[in-house]
This record gives sequence, C-alpha cells and structure tokens, in this order.
Amino acid sequence: MEPRIIYKPAFTIVGLSQDGEAIKRSADHLWEELGTRFAEIPHVDPDVGFGVHIRPRNGHCYLVGFSVEGVGPVPEGMAEHHLDGHAYAVFTHSGHLDRLEETVQEIYTGWLPTSGYCSAGDFYFEYYDDHFSPDSADSTMFIFIPVKKVG
Repeated sequence: MEPRIIYKPAFTIVGLSQDGEAIKRSADHLWEELGTRFAEIPHVDPDVGFGVHIRPRNGHCYLVGFSVEGVGPVPEGMAEHHLDGHAYAVFTHSGHLDRLEETVQEIYTGWLPTSGYCSAGDFYFEYYDDHFSPDSADSTMFIFIPVKKVG
C-alpha cells in the first residue's frame, strides 16, 4: 500500500456533520440528505464529495460535504470546515465501503509508522469523484492523510 504524496492548497467544505459515535452506525442518511440539499450551498462544486473525519482531543466528528469556490452563507443546519494547505499521503481504496475501516487502519498502523512521515493534523478525508460507485465492487475512492516528514 504505497500512496502518492501531493500538496493540496487550502479549501473549504460545506455540508452536514454528525458526531463520531452516531456515525459508527451509518453515514448513509447524511449523504442522502446532502444529495437533496447540495443546491443550497453557494459556489458549490458538486463533482467531488468529501467525508471529513475530524478528531479533536475530545471526540470525533464526521462531515459530509462539497468544496466551495467562493464565499457565501452557510445554509441553515449545515456546517463549514476550512482545511489549510497540506502535504497529503493519498491512498486508493477499491471495492465496497464495508472494508473502508480496514484500509484506514492499515494506513495508520501499517504504513504510517514505517513511512518516514507522521500525521500532520487531527483529521483525514475521503475523496469521492466519478470513480466512486457505492454498490459496485469496482468502485474506487481516495483517502487523504495530512503528513509531514519525520525529523
């Protein structure tokens, strides 16, 4: 499991969020609601979806959303999260989402400790573009881990 290391400039995501305990059951309802409401988001780029896992010291939040290309009001009931520019290790997850947690665990417990990099943030995100098809074994999505060189 070897990632690409890229630099992604700062960007902002607007969407729907839920705390991590509730999200362990399923995020499907958040994605479904976002699908009916994304047109409310000013300056939205609807071609790429993001699932952002934010892990502050006291919990876990999951934000599903889209990046925005401009400033505008955040629709009622939605959240906004700004991500600074970072170097990212980008991993490919192929297949059904029911194995996604295994892929993430392998990244953090297998690749990261021996990579020469360390985590550079309290978050990571899933990147869903036209390679993603939720019901297909041929589906592909990407996992972005913010990293920095060790030492």
